Amino acid sequence: MELLGPMDPCECKDRPGVMRPTLTRKERFFLLKQEALSFASFFRRAEKPLREIVFYSAQAQYFAFFEGLINALGDRGARICYITSDHDDPLLFSHPVYLTPFYFSSLFPFVLPFLDSKVVVMTMPDLHQFHVRRSIFATNHVYLFHSLMSTHMGFRLGALDHFDTILCAGPHHMEEIRRTEKLYGLRPKCLLASGYYRLEKIFNDHEKYPREADSEGTTNPCILIAPSGHDSNIVSTCARELVSALINAGLDVIFRPHPMTIYRRQEQLLALMQEFGGRGNFRLDLESTSEESLHRADVLISDWSGVALEYAFGTERPVLFVDLPRRQQNPEYERVGIPALEVSLRQEIGRVIPLDDIPKVALIIFEFLAQKEQYREKIVSLRQRYVYNFGSSSEITADFIMKIANGESCGSMQ
Repeated sequence: MELLGPMDPCECKDRPGVMRPTLTRKERFFLLKQEALSFASFFRRAEKPLREIVFYSAQAQYFAFFEGLINALGDRGARICYITSDHDDPLLFSHPVYLTPFYFSSLFPFVLPFLDSKVVVMTMPDLHQFHVRRSIFATNHVYLFHSLMSTHMGFRLGALDHFDTILCAGPHHMEEIRRTEKLYGLRPKCLLASGYYRLEKIFNDHEKYPREADSEGTTNPCILIAPSGHDSNIVSTCARELVSALINAGLDVIFRPHPMTIYRRQEQLLALMQEFGGRGNFRLDLESTSEESLHRADVLISDWSGVALEYAFGTERPVLFVDLPRRQQNPEYERVGIPALEVSLRQEIGRVIPLDDIPKVALIIFEFLAQKEQYREKIVSLRQRYVYNFGSSSEITADFIMKIANGESCGSMQ
């Protein structure tokens, strides 16, 4: 029994969220040839007006974070250049008239240093730390968050240091970055109160979901287990015990592994399918770009995944956290002197349980369900406090980008 074939860690067009089969040598040569042709076209003088505002997406899934902003810019008459490193990105095959797509993967590190655009927006951190370097021109490098998590624990040290502008999702990002700049004597960046479109989309879709979703003929509460992708996660520590406790209590369980877990730990996912796949109330969800499971779930169980904050603030439902080692990318994060948001909010949007309490997890779930209105009120209050411009972030951020492209100073935008 095989879950997937040999894989590349990249999204697959016809199987969203599933790693695509490894490309053959012939396929890789063909794509490199296509890149070379695109490279020549991209830097033609005639194309310069089309690349004043550039978006870069490492994988097709990141369009979910750009979508609202790109649409808002299109409404303002902007022409957008969209670079993707995913040869299956749907925007390469179908796109709005105001967007011109290009595919660069192997050649992207040779594109960005010579990009003479006014602004380039990306969700990829670690600019100028590894092989992807800043442009040599006066391009404004803009970072857009693809998570609500804090900058000083879940990011590598220096991950945002070489950006000119940061589109902050909430006030915690502003405080963390300013403290980091002061601590390390860094050049102050332009920090803008932007917001988080992805969260708004989850919220809006969730508002429609109860009316539009098809009934699955069950009245059982649904529990979504969504672990992070780091090593000491639910999959590698307690997945079997957790799933067993839930389904034996009559709860519907959806297990949604992180894409990197699908790539690295297929044998553990196969073991879950072999043991629980025959149970009617268990499903393994490999479609990580789909939001269906988020909307179905009455409670989310996670460890340190950023989806926990998106689920809580987007659906206004609680999260149960399994107490596992932190997802800590920066060994110096405590020097900043403030707790990471994903640490400080765990007891606010739900509850943290030790591994020893896994056998009692179903009882805790039923307590959550009985207190869902109290959790909803607290979660709404926390969202207002920690998320900028909820409901209007795309329009506000589009105005920021237009001003940056027009050469306005940071002070005039704050």
